[in-house]
Amino acid sequence: MLCQNCQQREAIVQLSKTENGQTENLFLCEVCAKQTHEVSFIFDPTIVPEFLQALFGVNPSLVEQLSEQACPKCGLTFSKITQAGKLGCSTCYETFETQLEQLLRRVHGGGQNVGKVPARRGVAIKNRMKERKLKEKLQILIQQEAFEEAAVVRDQIRQSEQAKGGEDHDA
Repeated sequence: MLCQNCQQREAIVQLSKTENGQTENLFLCEVCAKQTHEVSFIFDPTIVPEFLQALFGVNPSLVEQLSEQACPKCGLTFSKITQAGKLGCSTCYETFETQLEQLLRRVHGGGQNVGKVPARRGVAIKNRMKERKLKEKLQILIQQEAFEEAAVVRDQIRQSEQAKGGEDHDA
């Protein structure tokens, strides 16, 4: 597709602008995209490490220290591992365990595999998981001294337990 502005070069940038519920798409070449006043995004590759550090919450000085540390078995450094996205050997897991755990928790949202729930017993399992999460939330709220919110969560737990008791009684 040719650039909709100059009609000379291949369009490689798509601009989408929505005003009053109407979306307008504009396809531009790189030259015209740089000249447009609609976009002011400039990619600077030197900020990528800082962006990733901010995204994953890693301390920059810690990254420098870890970048120099190497796996005793395969010789890969932590910076090489983060660049490649792969570990070199099983010893890398042990060498960089703390950093990998923090990174994986942030990426995957926790350290516990929830997995899939079987269709037949799904309701009971989901209810137990919901109750467990509510109880964990209650403990956190109590520690934070958010007693009004804790009372609401406590009532939700009671309702869940009463509903479960009713199901057991019906069976």
